[in-house]
Amino acid sequence: MQRWLTHIIVFLSLVSFGQNANHLALSYTPGFTLAHRADIKNLAAHNFGLELAFESDKSNTNWGKYYNKPSVGYGVLYYNLGKEETGHAFGVLTHVKLNLIKVGKSDVKFRMGAGLAYLTKKFDVYTNRRNQAIGSNLNGSMQFSLVAHTPVRNNLDYIDYGISISHYSNAAFKVPNLGYNIPSLTFRYGFNVGNNRLDGEVENSVLQKYDWRATLIYGKKQRNFAAPQDFYNFGLQLRGLKNVSKVKAWRFGLDYTLDKTYQFSEDNNVALDSISLIDKSEFAVAAGFQWSFGKADVIAELGAYLYKPAVLKNPISQRMGVAYRFTENISAQGTLRFHRGVADFFEIGVGYTL
Repeated sequence: MQRWLTHIIVFLSLVSFGQNANHLALSYTPGFTLAHRADIKNLAAHNFGLELAFESDKSNTNWGKYYNKPSVGYGVLYYNLGKEETGHAFGVLTHVKLNLIKVGKSDVKFRMGAGLAYLTKKFDVYTNRRNQAIGSNLNGSMQFSLVAHTPVRNNLDYIDYGISISHYSNAAFKVPNLGYNIPSLTFRYGFNVGNNRLDGEVENSVLQKYDWRATLIYGKKQRNFAAPQDFYNFGLQLRGLKNVSKVKAWRFGLDYTLDKTYQFSEDNNVALDSISLIDKSEFAVAAGFQWSFGKADVIAELGAYLYKPAVLKNPISQRMGVAYRFTENISAQGTLRFHRGVADFFEIGVGYTL
């Protein structure tokens, strides 16, 4: 009898550890639009956001065991932006939440999310010229939070409370593009809605020391607020990935990009099809880190230009974004390249890993 009881207890323990808890979370984020530039002081206002998200704990997945209590979520987001000129935001957001430290009964967690949003009000020279922050209805959104995570109701539900900052912009796709930065408080309640069994994925036990990836990129941006001009960038990124673990890797490599805005910045009457290859070529080195969450990789890099045709851009660039691996070899990439907080353009890419 004792032996059978032992077997039953072990079996139940394995079942419980082989499941992921799911929550339906409702959040409220009261905050204010930050006037980070003098041009948009008139848009500063108190505002609030609401989010409804489905969140799943991933601690027991093949990739989740490399992090501290990770979870992922998908949700819909609404923001009342506080003024007639700014209107409302409706969007979708996917996020990752990671545990940092434990304080008493609570975990301190970092939450980062990204998605798309539709903003009801944008700049219009005739009807909304006071809004010089947003030039398009469709925008990208990002949200970063630091919260205390406290289990309640016998550890089934949870409460999050802390601080966050949200950002909306179109990555220089259309001018103006100063964007909205919204610091806020965050209050979230997560209702337990059951557990999911693991899908029985078989983990590849072989970890290569290096991977090598080539990515073709494309991007569109707009310049000249008075008379907007569209530019289409193309390029090639070569990256070496030095794998630290199954979910973390250092990144290093070279960038080559074709960008006609250098000559346009010096003479906005220049014929774009007359610009020579050398006058639109950028060469740069880049290095950074990536974190993998299943098939998705979060990328952060710094770059330094080896050659650029004019002074137009800062010598140091930054890049943040996500790559998704469809197979072991084929991937898609979306990253924002920027300089000291100013967006250059959003890179859309297709990559091949050797």
